[in-house]
Amino acid sequence: MSMIFFPCCVVSAFGDHCQSAAKLVADKLGVEIGVGSEFNCCGYPYKGIDFKVFILLSGRNLALAEKHGADLVTNCGCCYGTTKQAESILKHDLSLCDYVNNALKREGLVYKGKSTIRHLVEVLSVSPGIPNLKARLDGTCPGLRVAAHYGCHLLRPSNVVGFDNPLFPSALELLIEATGAVCVPWSQKLECCGAPLIGINDATSMELAKKKLGSAKQAKADLICTACPCCHLQFERTRKILPFESLSEFDLPSLTYVQLIGMALGLEESTLGVSGIQRAIRN
Repeated sequence: MSMIFFPCCVVSAFGDHCQSAAKLVADKLGVEIGVGSEFNCCGYPYKGIDFKVFILLSGRNLALAEKHGADLVTNCGCCYGTTKQAESILKHDLSLCDYVNNALKREGLVYKGKSTIRHLVEVLSVSPGIPNLKARLDGTCPGLRVAAHYGCHLLRPSNVVGFDNPLFPSALELLIEATGAVCVPWSQKLECCGAPLIGINDATSMELAKKKLGSAKQAKADLICTACPCCHLQFERTRKILPFESLSEFDLPSLTYVQLIGMALGLEESTLGVSGIQRAIRN
């Protein structure tokens, strides 16, 4: 089945370079992913406000994908996990499925469960695949020590997303290590970055991010590499508002895995949104 790129609202507004990097890297690696313009929000912000609206928003995106005979591909862990949850619910709750399809009639859309959503980590792991990626990139980032951050929604709940082993994941590390970099073990690897608490409890949100940055620092990582651009934006936001006296303990650059792979492929830093990252790593 063909694939269409599904953009994240938050990333489009605050870090579109992450999504641009995803498209550039996919193109460079010969992975064909179309671009759709009809999609709406995945529904994540409505989960705790109006559950049926959340289901409808995700259901509409899946119905649009079905209309095009394609699967959705996203670079955002949150959009991935949210849509996966809605997909699981729609397959088992016929009343909600009827509700969604009744609402979609006015657009001539119908949800039949034929399309799914895939994360770009999974897509790149299959095509071009780790061996081919390693043959092309190995040695481009020698000696680089990386703390791999998966993010909550990519791995949990595991019975819904079915992505990797939720306790001992490896997919992201394999992509990173294909560049010749080394993934360091670190205690906060599977913990939340705190992004969902922004605007609700900013102090706790920042504290969670600081714990992760501190843990990666203690592991002597050169940077944090995330599977989700929302997590990347959280780390960068936290770094910018850290008090000066905390910089040595918590200041660590962050980038997404597609930006790292893009650098390894020799793509221009400015087009990847990573200008200055080499200098930050050396410092």
